[in-house]
Amino acid sequence: MENKQLISKATEYVRTHATTPELTIQEVSVHAGFSTDYFNRLFLLHTGFTVMAYINYIRTQQAAKLLRTTEQSILDIALTVGFESHEGFSKAFKKYYGVNPREYRAQKKNQVPYWGEWTDSSIAARFLHENPDFRLLERDTVIDTLLKRNALQYGYLCTTMKYMGLAVAAPDGQIDRGFLCIGDDKNGGSYLELVTEDFPLLAQWLQRFPQTRTFYSIHTPSLIAEQLERNGVQKEPKAIPQSFYLGEKLPCELPKDTIIRRLSYADKTYIEEWAHGKQDGYIQHLLRENDYRDPSVLEYGMFQNETLVATAGCGIDEARGFRLNNCCVIRFTEGKATDELYRLLFSFVINDLLDKGILPFDDLQHGEYARLHGNFTAQDMGFQTMQWRYDLRA
Repeated sequence: MENKQLISKATEYVRTHATTPELTIQEVSVHAGFSTDYFNRLFLLHTGFTVMAYINYIRTQQAAKLLRTTEQSILDIALTVGFESHEGFSKAFKKYYGVNPREYRAQKKNQVPYWGEWTDSSIAARFLHENPDFRLLERDTVIDTLLKRNALQYGYLCTTMKYMGLAVAAPDGQIDRGFLCIGDDKNGGSYLELVTEDFPLLAQWLQRFPQTRTFYSIHTPSLIAEQLERNGVQKEPKAIPQSFYLGEKLPCELPKDTIIRRLSYADKTYIEEWAHGKQDGYIQHLLRENDYRDPSVLEYGMFQNETLVATAGCGIDEARGFRLNNCCVIRFTEGKATDELYRLLFSFVINDLLDKGILPFDDLQHGEYARLHGNFTAQDMGFQTMQWRYDLRA
């Protein structure tokens, strides 16, 4: 346990100081309280990296963000993240990303980055070192297997694996009884998502792994509660339905003074008026020109008499050819929302997704959120629950 804590302390120190060109193995090992030779071997065992390899890995991650979000020259970026030369930076970058920095910038120029692109791969290595009865699996192979098994049941989970950068591990490398998804909490720690229909195994894992956030099951909340209690687990997870819309288009007859259409950067003035000076992350996204060039980002606006009164946004997630929208988040100008308008905007987006051949998905429009946002649930609109996500953080 002591070594585990010291390794976490060391990785946090590297993430904080990686851009310092003078950062050395000696400095990191002294901070962790070890001799250099011993610490480098210990660090490799726990993380899968030598100390210097991990420093360069964190530097290239930070460089990738700058390549996507700034117009800085490649040399300036190399120096900013801690490399001392263009050549050294390019060699390290290609090692981790498979292409040189110039090629990476060209490929990613018009794509909004997702969480999983910045995942620290040492997280999975640390989990496996602490749990040697588990083996890491090739993520794309697991996704292919699950999509073939039941795309509607596992489709959302498969896109989550990709977009959250989840590593996949299973006892002896076999997923038939169940498997774990290992996530990066961006604070130097990990979290787990469990997938199994074996109740005794689920109970065993919940008791063994306190860092579990979520587990997935096809079983209803009442059966889950009964089985957890029967297997000695005293937890009351929040049940969230994972639902798809598989029907015909929804009715969507708009009032005479109302239109709904896709938003673009040309609507910047409308969006600024709608925002009323607010500057949260979503509004900043709506005001970034580059975000509209990403085909996976869809934003809609509801206008009444040429005034933007609401926006609806969803992202298109894809895993190995399986495409779904990641919910539909609707925001109205204060005082403009009605149940009818919420339903209409929701229906318009669903119909547009169907026209585009994208499977409408929802795990948001239910429970308290539904009562506050349009007073309808996705199930009311004809969505079918294929799986439940059980959140243990509540």
